[in-house]
Amino acid sequence: MIKKSVITTFLIMASFVALAQDKPNTNTKADSIIKWIPAKIVGHAQYDYTINGKMQTSEDVKARLYAYAPSKVELLKSSREASLYGLSVIGFALSGAGATLEFIDKSGGSINAANGQETSTSHHSLTGGYVLSGVATALVFSAIFHGLSAKRHAHKALALYNQQYE
Repeated sequence: MIKKSVITTFLIMASFVALAQDKPNTNTKADSIIKWIPAKIVGHAQYDYTINGKMQTSEDVKARLYAYAPSKVELLKSSREASLYGLSVIGFALSGAGATLEFIDKSGGSINAANGQETSTSHHSLTGGYVLSGVATALVFSAIFHGLSAKRHAHKALALYNQQYE
């Protein structure tokens, strides 16, 4: 009885060792590596992609990255971060505009045309303007964080894809 369990354990361990020694797929070509070249177009940074020295569109590169599971995960993270970046920028614009309008509306100061001196005609609270400016400031930092994070995940997806060919 003990001999059968020892033999079975030995055979199972031997199969694990044999699987661990399996060679990776060598049918891949090293020239399938995606290279990106920074290109500046009128103040806007853009990247051109080459595979085997031939220019590729960003859609072709995305299709290749989505086809490889590890880079797909990073590309999905990049897409989510880019969406959060867009929402943060829109929120910043809206809260910044709201804060500006609140300060203009509640400032209450006017200039007397006769002597050029500022006179205060009303005393309104500027709390709404301060709150909206705080929200705008937080959303600026959120936009910076999410924008950089999206870029980092996109570059990581490209690196993971290229790692399979090295």
